[in-house]
Amino acid sequence: MSLPAGPTLTNATTSAPAALDFVLFDSLATAEPAWRALEAVAVLTPYQRFDWLAGLVASGLESGAGLCVALIRRNGRAVALLPLRITRRFGLATAQMLGTDQSNCDWLVTLPDFTPDAAQLRDLLARIGREAGGIDILSLLNQPAQWQGKPNAMLALGRSPGASNLYTATIGPTPVPYIEHRLATKRRSNIKRGIRRLVELHGPVRVVRVGDAATLDKVHAAFLAQRALRFEEMGIRNIFAEPGFMRFFRQLAIDSFDEARPALTLHALYAGDEILATCWGAMAGNHYSQYINSTAAGTAAKYSLMAVLIAEVMDDLTQSGIITFDMGLGDFEYKVEWTEPEPVFHSVIALTARGRIAARLLEQRAAIKRVIKQTPALWSAARALRRQLLRFRGRP
Repeated sequence: MSLPAGPTLTNATTSAPAALDFVLFDSLATAEPAWRALEAVAVLTPYQRFDWLAGLVASGLESGAGLCVALIRRNGRAVALLPLRITRRFGLATAQMLGTDQSNCDWLVTLPDFTPDAAQLRDLLARIGREAGGIDILSLLNQPAQWQGKPNAMLALGRSPGASNLYTATIGPTPVPYIEHRLATKRRSNIKRGIRRLVELHGPVRVVRVGDAATLDKVHAAFLAQRALRFEEMGIRNIFAEPGFMRFFRQLAIDSFDEARPALTLHALYAGDEILATCWGAMAGNHYSQYINSTAAGTAAKYSLMAVLIAEVMDDLTQSGIITFDMGLGDFEYKVEWTEPEPVFHSVIALTARGRIAARLLEQRAAIKRVIKQTPALWSAARALRRQLLRFRGRP
């Protein structure tokens, strides 16, 4: 994947020797070799993969400005990686994980044996902040308490509950079909009945993992049309129809066609020649993360389209060696049929005295957002207001 032009480093910046030291890179191109080498053996979510983040930058969804990748070392050996974007406003420097606004969770990329205590981490982050030109706050969002069995060391520096849960499950290694041992008998019967009705109405039902550009364009168009209707109902702007996401999805999917563990993959539920549902997902190691999905409206919508698609996708994934699965952030009832809610946490880590003042304000704002999302009456009112605002903006 080609990257936009950025600063060229002949030598990376290296901190003074310490129990833990680090190297700083200010472009993806200079960080790539070390990043890919660590990624191959590290614990990480799909949203810290080099290809995922490079795709965001290349598509314009994420800025390469203010980029700072910290490669953390112990005795000269790379043990962790922290990809950051630093913004400076009103005299305050805030660092966030690169791609955090387009991802489901933040996570420090680490080797399984990297287990620093809170004091070591705080000292390390303070030194990174100083060497990066001054960072007042490090803000990490939607962090799981553990990933692939590894506890999240960053939460020792402070945590507050995220606004939504992450929905996760272990799906392998298991016998297939997955539907037979995950769902209650009644639910299985309903899905199979729905498949029979879809066959009667539209033709043979099948799920396809997209692997060529022509099919990709066709399924992508169906996704956009289906998602537009859903977002209109929810009162949400359809960000996936905007140029950045259009470029990101198409190019990263094409780049991932031949990968055993694609950075982005697309499945489609067909009945006859009609595309009735889609889902985009990202992989890292033996984990699959469902990023966004869509279903058709009309008569077909009565027949559990998403359930049919998820059942078939899980079968495909387990046969490919995928062991763990998530359905992303967001508390929707259909997710609990397949996955369990897992809390995620925000960490606002102040690295300077000025940062401590700002951190309190950020934590208060996050707490208010969580109260709204977790209180049905408030969340319903917020969504109604959002729909009205969207309609108002759409008026001539």
